[in-house]
Amino acid sequence: MPTHAARRLSRKRFRATLAVAAVALTAAPMARGAHAAERRDLPLSAGWQFHQGDVPSGKQGGAEAAGFNDKGWTTVSLPHTWNHLGGTAARGPDYNATRGAGWYRLRFTPPADYAGRKVWLQFDGASINTEVWLNGVKLGVHKGAFGRFRFDATAALKQGKVNVLAVRTDNSSPAVAGSPTAEVIPMSGDFFLFGGLYRQVSLIATDPVHIDMLDWGGPGVYAHTAALDGAASIEVNSRVKNDGTKAQPVVVKTTIVDATGATVASDSHPLTVAPGALEEPAQTLSVPNPHLWDGKADPYLYHVVTRIETTDGQLLDQVIQPLGIRTFRFDPDQGFFLNGKHIALHGVSRHQDRPGKGWAISPADQAQDMDIMLDLGINTLRLAHYQHDQAIYDLADRDGVVVWAEIPLVNRTVPETPDGDKGITTPAFAANADSQLHELIKQNYNHPSVVTWSIGNEVNLMAASGHGVSNARPLLTQLNKAAYELDHTRPTTMADCCEPWPDAPKPGVDVVAEITDLLGYNRYQGWYYDKPEDLGPVLDRLHKLHPRLPLSVSEYGGGGGLTQHTDEVQTGVVYPKGHFHPEELESRLHEIWWAQLKARPYLWGTFVWNMFDFASDSRREGDMVDTNDKGLVSYDRTVKKDVFFFYKADWSDQPVLHLNGRRYVDRAYPVTDIQAYSNAASVRLSLNGRDLGTALCPDHICRWPAVHLDAGDNVLTATADIKGQAVSDSITWHFGGKADEIRIRAGASAGLTTAAGARYGSDAFVTGGEPHDRNPGPETGKPDKVIAAATGTPDPKLYETYREGAFTYRVPVPAGRYQVTLRFAEPALAAGARVFDVAANDQVVVMHLDVAAEAGGTLKALERTVTVEVKGKDGMALDFRPVTGQALVSAIDVVAAR
Repeated sequence: MPTHAARRLSRKRFRATLAVAAVALTAAPMARGAHAAERRDLPLSAGWQFHQGDVPSGKQGGAEAAGFNDKGWTTVSLPHTWNHLGGTAARGPDYNATRGAGWYRLRFTPPADYAGRKVWLQFDGASINTEVWLNGVKLGVHKGAFGRFRFDATAALKQGKVNVLAVRTDNSSPAVAGSPTAEVIPMSGDFFLFGGLYRQVSLIATDPVHIDMLDWGGPGVYAHTAALDGAASIEVNSRVKNDGTKAQPVVVKTTIVDATGATVASDSHPLTVAPGALEEPAQTLSVPNPHLWDGKADPYLYHVVTRIETTDGQLLDQVIQPLGIRTFRFDPDQGFFLNGKHIALHGVSRHQDRPGKGWAISPADQAQDMDIMLDLGINTLRLAHYQHDQAIYDLADRDGVVVWAEIPLVNRTVPETPDGDKGITTPAFAANADSQLHELIKQNYNHPSVVTWSIGNEVNLMAASGHGVSNARPLLTQLNKAAYELDHTRPTTMADCCEPWPDAPKPGVDVVAEITDLLGYNRYQGWYYDKPEDLGPVLDRLHKLHPRLPLSVSEYGGGGGLTQHTDEVQTGVVYPKGHFHPEELESRLHEIWWAQLKARPYLWGTFVWNMFDFASDSRREGDMVDTNDKGLVSYDRTVKKDVFFFYKADWSDQPVLHLNGRRYVDRAYPVTDIQAYSNAASVRLSLNGRDLGTALCPDHICRWPAVHLDAGDNVLTATADIKGQAVSDSITWHFGGKADEIRIRAGASAGLTTAAGARYGSDAFVTGGEPHDRNPGPETGKPDKVIAAATGTPDPKLYETYREGAFTYRVPVPAGRYQVTLRFAEPALAAGARVFDVAANDQVVVMHLDVAAEAGGTLKALERTVTVEVKGKDGMALDFRPVTGQALVSAIDVVAAR
């Protein structure tokens, strides 16, 4: 088998090649009679009338009728949603999270050449339940927000006249009593389910004898590589339907063409299709010396062209589908192999929404998303937690990105009902999950990028959180069997959050591992629980528990706010569901996680959660409302967070040099560490033209510790040589303080400015002890706390945080005399329960301090000011030494004595 990596096309050239192939596909095979019955596809995008809510209220009324008066409705174009939320610090005037009915009506006249044809209405995506009428005739109902679906509109269509199409969508929450979506997956999820006709609608005309249009929204032609040994054996299964009144002898002609449009294999299969019958011919074609679809190294695509012709060569119908010839396998110890070669799959998960658009995004939006992900350097993509638009699968095929495809079975496998809470999966619920699985597999079968079908995500999360009982195994087993029957060429997978350990079972939570062929674990060590360093050992334990099961990490991540910053990562308290998510912490967590993931070759894939911030109306955290801020890129796609460049430096072949902290401009401290991400071996840094030296970049992280900033602006410039190419990056910080004044807010991850204008940085320069925050602020999923404020101070917020234990601050001030003010407030203990000393440079300056006793009780501000002489360049060491219980401090002021 030849190796084609050396023939890799540039992206621009590759697109041009595909364009040439497309011309060849539409011209070359249609030599005879192509005009007679070519399939037609008319987009129905403009001129829709829209009304949010039911008509009249609570009933369908007459809005489905052709003569209904919709003049007061709003004119919209598709794609469209009425929902608008996410990506803002506060809800604005356009905020709309209403879930319920939305009506659409369109007047159109079909093209003249649709006469005498079969006519179909195709919906690429409508949320969640959809009812469709044409000229008052109900065509059908579809339940599910993500799959493509079609209705036969032939009998209801009026040729040569104005037709009225009426569509009622309903994205009601299944948790609402009597909801029409009560048994339509998903039941819930950490993402908002936008309503409306959020993908395109089209009117398609075919010959009465045609490739099946009602096969779960699929193309009706399905091809896979059956064998690959010198030549590729390609099996093509087609579905030919005769909706006419007479038997029709036809020839099914299937051709495989290469990227230039040249034919490399062909087969003809004659058959007669009886009226009303469906025939399913199977054809086997041999492609000699195939050019493999080899992931990003060489994403070469053939196309399968299946034509239905009369016996005299007249075209009746034609379908063109992508074909990537490849083999792949998963190994429980060695990971993923494509065409016999190991590939360490590293990538991201993606949601499909944007601010101001929701799910109603354009092909250009899809392409931009893929461009950003390719710039990052991904080679795999989890399309979570549902079927995405065909455009993104097409792009993955084109660009060689390996795809995990998924159905929206999320959080639970039972309805939001009392029976569901008992673990009872109703027949209607199971049938809907099965239908959405059919749609996913049928519609995406021919995409070579797709290597696994996921049948669920965190299906026992609700039970693990104490809401009802998980009884997921029966439904998952049923879905797993169905997936194999639909496609025996790809393994199944799912993402698990909550598997109980054998020695620590959780009542009501069943183990779902080893139902599917593969398994992904969603793990958030160091964010929601545990420490970030625990991720690797946990994965090792799971690997040992399931030694024959190929494992991946299907989610890992943490939040990062673009406007929220900390001076020193992991010294202060951060609440994952709270209102402070410093960007620097997101970066540090990923540094720790990735080092562990990269060192475990048994993982077949790793997927960052998430590529982009996304809408979630259940969240109020970080610096935004209604938004999950775990993205590597902002919700509006305009800002790549620092952590984006950490992964790009590791994953991309492009030169990377990125100075971190460019959004934390107004610095709190005169001394700080500076960090860059780069795939250079070393990087040189200057500050206002002053050389700070060269730093090595192990694991693509370059650090310059304890850099002294200048007063005013600080222009930082990093330079490096990467594979003979000179690269640089520059940012500007501002320091408005003084080198001999440092104020520390102990225990806090955020700084603070007092009423008098004193600037405190976040907790820094400390070792030992534990940070505490009495006021985490509003947290997602929790009632707001009302805390008692410290008294005896104009700045009670300064006393909400503290550090406790035995700890040392090494304050980087120059030699001189300093007034050191220590600020305390006893949070809870009585007098005598907490006594400690404070030493400055090994000299005790505060002895046997009992804050509660001296302040006169709890939550009463207490200050102690001492004078400390600093000699030399080592700064000031402040040791907090417990005598009884633990020492504590809320703030430290170190100010030069003037």
